[in-house]
Amino acid sequence: MTAPLPAESVVQVVDLRRVRGREIEPVLEEEIRLWRDSLDWDFSASAELVLRFVNMKSLSGCGLYVNGRLEGYNYYITEEHKGMVGDMFLREEFRHQEFENALLSGALDALMGERGIRRVETQLMNLSSPLWRRLPYPLWLQVYPRTFMTKPLSGGELAPGTGAGVVVVGPWKEQWFEEGARLITAGYKGHVDSKINDQYRALPGSRKFLLNVIQYPGCGRFFAAGSLVAFRRDTGAPCGLILSSLVGPRTGHITQICVAPEARGYGVGYELLRQSLIELSRYGCQKVSLTVTSSNVPAIRLYERMGFRAEREFAAHVWEGWR
Repeated sequence: MTAPLPAESVVQVVDLRRVRGREIEPVLEEEIRLWRDSLDWDFSASAELVLRFVNMKSLSGCGLYVNGRLEGYNYYITEEHKGMVGDMFLREEFRHQEFENALLSGALDALMGERGIRRVETQLMNLSSPLWRRLPYPLWLQVYPRTFMTKPLSGGELAPGTGAGVVVVGPWKEQWFEEGARLITAGYKGHVDSKINDQYRALPGSRKFLLNVIQYPGCGRFFAAGSLVAFRRDTGAPCGLILSSLVGPRTGHITQICVAPEARGYGVGYELLRQSLIELSRYGCQKVSLTVTSSNVPAIRLYERMGFRAEREFAAHVWEGWR
């Protein structure tokens, strides 16, 4: 529990481009420790990118100073009509909701004031009380509860399911990029997750999402061996996709799993996940994680049946409609 600050404390929120690299380094070091200790997640690659762009004065966001010392930061990016708050972190003794809101307000004020931006998305894993608190600009806010789940990989392989007789599962290859984007778009049509991430709603956005997962470290280092495509045995058409990454020395993460609407109910998702877990275990992972929207009950039941258990509740936040 954070302690109250003295009444005479001076608090400032400034443009992140005014922050010096040596000021943010200790904040990033504490953030790396938090991700490692609480989630078995190696945040160092992401922290290195943040530090590099802060030193270049080219990262948009906010820094929080208390009595002249940097104690927290966030950053955001823009993409066409949308802004995304990619991360926000405060040192432990300063994780007061009013400080979190001050940092978030700084980013939202900048994004909402930028011409052409009509939507802001964020999923902040370290935000305190994410489901039961007041956040800035509540009139335009939608909150989507999400669940972080993990599974140990030391209990042996899962048995093949019915999907093994319906599909052939093959390794991810670059040649499947376009089909993968099409699967993501089709798989999320009308799905709650397309309200959280509007990239899922159209093929160009799905392409960008897929490219980000493969090229950038936000969801870990892309693990090609555990990223698979399912093909129908009768027609050979691709009907499912799973993408995985490495987020720690012995920890894997499922970054994406989707099944074409016409292939649902045949065990395709189970078979994709089962074979991805095998590849992650062979690589040496002892644990795997994934995130799921809490209202997606069928998916949660599948993950629980396969040995996943909920570890943390967080939220996706979307602001829209102010213009």
